[in-house]
Amino acid sequence: MSNNFFNLTDRVAIITGGAGLLASEHAIALCSYGAKVILADFNKEKCNAAVEILQQQGFQVSSAYCDVTNKESWEKLLADVLQEHKKVDILINNAGFTNQNKSANFDASFENFPLEDWNAIMNVNLTGTFLGCQVVGKQMLVQGKGSIINIASLYGVVSPNHNIYPGTGISQPVAYSVSKHGVVALTKYVATLWASKGVRVNALTPGGIFNNHQGLFLERFKQLNPIGRMSEKEELRGGIVYLASDASSHVVGHNLIIDGGWTAW
Repeated sequence: MSNNFFNLTDRVAIITGGAGLLASEHAIALCSYGAKVILADFNKEKCNAAVEILQQQGFQVSSAYCDVTNKESWEKLLADVLQEHKKVDILINNAGFTNQNKSANFDASFENFPLEDWNAIMNVNLTGTFLGCQVVGKQMLVQGKGSIINIASLYGVVSPNHNIYPGTGISQPVAYSVSKHGVVALTKYVATLWASKGVRVNALTPGGIFNNHQGLFLERFKQLNPIGRMSEKEELRGGIVYLASDASSHVVGHNLIIDGGWTAW
């Protein structure tokens, strides 16, 4: 294999959830190896701000609008990317409801969790990933090559540890966990369907990402993770580049877990 198997020069990448916590990190990772990145988000103003910061740092990034729950919005995004770049090589389905970006009743208990919030979370986290794979993946099939990375979660692999949340102001609702389990299943389904056609589909599961967490939650988390700490955002970059590049040319339907050992215990 070539010494340049991480090389992403001139490859075109779409990253959804462009205004969120991790999208800029994914963009830095890909741009650092030569890719051109389009950050897409429902909140175009916030996405524009994230892109401006990256551009000031010298990265080749642009901003686009996308409502990941709407197929026509996906098709418009793809058409715009193809008009400018003629192709799309990488898709990172990164958009999702999280503790940083909550649905209206994200913190409600299981017994009282509203159907409206269940549907909202499932629509973004799972249906949005399905639509991204379907719309952008169809173009990749035409090209005969592409890499799709679906962002899953620890709680798409194991249940949340319910004991770490009381008294912390942080919660993990049922719809989040179920939707992320669905993302892993969707990844395996599409990966095995398209592997022989040159389109690789994999998932990446981040561990708990440090975002100024404090107090009781942080102490409990540290004690429960073999590495003794939460993950820094930058620690996902290597996994993103690996799955996006030819370095992972024989990796299909895999869920790359970067969690400090959480799911090994």
